[in-house]
Amino acid sequence: MNLGEVFAEPLVDLGDSDPAFAGIVTPRSALGAVKVGVTAQFLDHAEEYHRRYHDVDYWRFLIGNALEKAAITGEVGTVIDIGSGSGNSVIPLSERFPRARIVATDISPQLLAILRQFLRQRPEMLQRISLVCVDASAAAYRSGVADLVVGAAILHHILEPARVLASCREALKRGGWAIFFEPFEAGNAIVKLVYERIIAQASQDERDGDAMRFLARMVADYQLRQRPKSDPVFRDLDDKWMFTRSYFERIRAEQGWSELISYPLNVCATPLRNQAEVHLKLGAELPPSALPTWAWEVIDATDAGFSNDLRREWATEGAILLRR
Repeated sequence: MNLGEVFAEPLVDLGDSDPAFAGIVTPRSALGAVKVGVTAQFLDHAEEYHRRYHDVDYWRFLIGNALEKAAITGEVGTVIDIGSGSGNSVIPLSERFPRARIVATDISPQLLAILRQFLRQRPEMLQRISLVCVDASAAAYRSGVADLVVGAAILHHILEPARVLASCREALKRGGWAIFFEPFEAGNAIVKLVYERIIAQASQDERDGDAMRFLARMVADYQLRQRPKSDPVFRDLDDKWMFTRSYFERIRAEQGWSELISYPLNVCATPLRNQAEVHLKLGAELPPSALPTWAWEVIDATDAGFSNDLRREWATEGAILLRR
């Protein structure tokens, strides 16, 4: 793949300075640059991050639904994947578009190296997929080079997501779609309130347990993310944003996107229970039984208080589709 057709600045192979990253390229201007706002979770601890969060089947399902919503049914020529990590979205995209060239980008060369190892076992994919280590906020794409841009849970990790969206718009051909999957504030605000209620009702012994301590950390994290985004604390947080539909509506108007589609993910009868189980599993590697039965009763009673319409309106996570 000729990446000079995609990027507006020269790229160099990281393998020239570190053989561990051979085959992963980066903009020349990024060599030696400090990675601002990215934490060790994605760099030094990339293997652990991959172990916890690699789930191609889940992302295959989400991406398939989004492509259907955007009515993308045929082949595409070029796909830029933002925040590719170890391949959660890259692999489904390469399967869905078997003739497309895919530019997999991430700020972490360590995560891209994990993806590279997978691709080396599948040469039919490797020849179509390029690995580019680049800060999404600083990526300089040529205008109108991509048919599709995808970001699987990336914008909330970035200090200035509006800059990323603007560069994605620049990269897209007219009529092309940018698809993102992100946490939303409305649903997470309810999760936070439920966790606070459970902690308040817990005995001291229960509060000293692993599950309650984890809920307390989640509440503290929610409180941090509600601060003004100018606060320097966000440079040291893994998760920086919880979004609203209003935010993306402003982005659409300010940047000149022609269309915005937004919808909640995982609409079901028990959204809070499902979210709590995912939090315990991914955040603390704990089973549901780590929380006492009465805590699940609080969660289930709250779930039961929502109408079906409200469950479709509020979201802990949502898809955002923007059309150039």
